[in-house]
Amino acid sequence: MIVSKQQKEFTPISVLKQIEMLLKILESRLLNFQQMLPKLDSRRGILNFGSNILHTLFGIATMSELHTLHETLDELKFKDIDITRSVANQVTYVKSLDHAVRVNSDAILNLSIILKN
Repeated sequence: MIVSKQQKEFTPISVLKQIEMLLKILESRLLNFQQMLPKLDSRRGILNFGSNILHTLFGIATMSELHTLHETLDELKFKDIDITRSVANQVTYVKSLDHAVRVNSDAILNLSIILKN
């Protein structure tokens, strides 16, 4: 009964692998999206004024909005890296825990065999 409770507390390795795969897909999509964004250029003072007019008339993104978008994507990139590291650490922890459980179950089996004899 205690063993069944412990098994419910841990995430299966297959689920962790699915999460890791989804994170890799997300990371590649974020990278592709970030590469499609226009690069910021500080020498565009006159064009910035023009972009403000276009923003007012047609709703086109201004340089400051693009800069905010770049910052947000950078934050997402760092969060994605942190999540990937956390998943890798969790997989390592689950593997070491699995090994410890196997060793303990073998020891209990040996002790029960000794006690029966």
